[in-house]
Amino acid sequence: MLYKKRVQYNHAMTSSDRDAATRGALAPYLKAPVWATEAATAPDSDVALSARARLARNLADFPFPQQASERDLRRVAQEVRRAALADNERLADLAQVTVSSLTARDRADLVDARRISPELASAGANRYALLDEAGYLSIFINEEDHIRIQALAAGNAMGAALRSAEDVDDRLVRRLTYARDARWGFLTASLTNMGAGMRVSVLTHLPALAFLGRLLDTLQAAHTLDISIRGAHGEGTQAAGHLFQVSNAFTFGLPSAHIAGRVRPVVDYLIAAERAARREIAELHTARIVQNARDAWTRIERADRLDAAEALTLLSTLRLSAAAKLPALGGHAPAPDAALFASLVADLHTGSRLTYPDAVPSVRDAIQRPAKIRNALRHFYRIR
Repeated sequence: MLYKKRVQYNHAMTSSDRDAATRGALAPYLKAPVWATEAATAPDSDVALSARARLARNLADFPFPQQASERDLRRVAQEVRRAALADNERLADLAQVTVSSLTARDRADLVDARRISPELASAGANRYALLDEAGYLSIFINEEDHIRIQALAAGNAMGAALRSAEDVDDRLVRRLTYARDARWGFLTASLTNMGAGMRVSVLTHLPALAFLGRLLDTLQAAHTLDISIRGAHGEGTQAAGHLFQVSNAFTFGLPSAHIAGRVRPVVDYLIAAERAARREIAELHTARIVQNARDAWTRIERADRLDAAEALTLLSTLRLSAAAKLPALGGHAPAPDAALFASLVADLHTGSRLTYPDAVPSVRDAIQRPAKIRNALRHFYRIR
């Protein structure tokens, strides 16, 4: 079951743990990205890093968060948290995180792990996140909508993520009254979410298609099918490192199974096209790919700091060489493999930098990025 507890966290969250999360002392395991830690066994993880299902819901008789008063937002938060606490089977043990009380570092870490959205990270008072211990589930309170249920899974496991999110929705609706219209479906702050209120997405890595010059045409074909292609952290985020989030563009008038059924074949097509491109590169472009990897590694070895976009671009270059099964420069097995690549993407702290490119750069992150890549890959890419 998708929301099982991970064995490395074999203790139950106590009430003091939950209180600490509410006060802003965020436990490290809440920032562990399940899509990276489980990448080694995830489906299609050679191309797909993570899957996500998100359900948008609003409470009846309350204005949407953008029009709500602080008193309204407090009451909404109380209602949602009360409903979660009443569900002893799954939701009662969620950590209650007051987003506004978190440090900038903790907010950035949660965005990087995709445990909260960039929008929730930058929101004001009376915004909360309910997070499970295992890293699969997040419930956003008072983001764009009163409730955003988000379920994550490693690799191309969109169906598992959707089942998890819908299970949470079923549990909450037993104790909450949603804003819903018989004709229009679930009422949401954005018209593009109205209806099913559902977004399903898969984060893909497509460096071979980019190398062969086929990426734009391939992505354009997806757009014609009402599929949205965005940067790694969704709407408004900068694309970098050939990481693209593939999701449905609209939800109105479509049942959830139909929405997922439109996204899934596009993701499968992108995965097949990327794999074919990698095989072609291995057959016809070996020398150039190896040289690109050598140049990328030289840059990483010499850099004292790297910004978010460049770090992901260099890492993507090394990943393409490994994915095409070309020997590493030191003569060892190709690296990074899917699991190590996902782990590094999660660990480079690029999410907030790609979401807010005009923000003041984090010097600590910029300095740590080349060091983290070197430490993880030096054994494979040591040039003699």
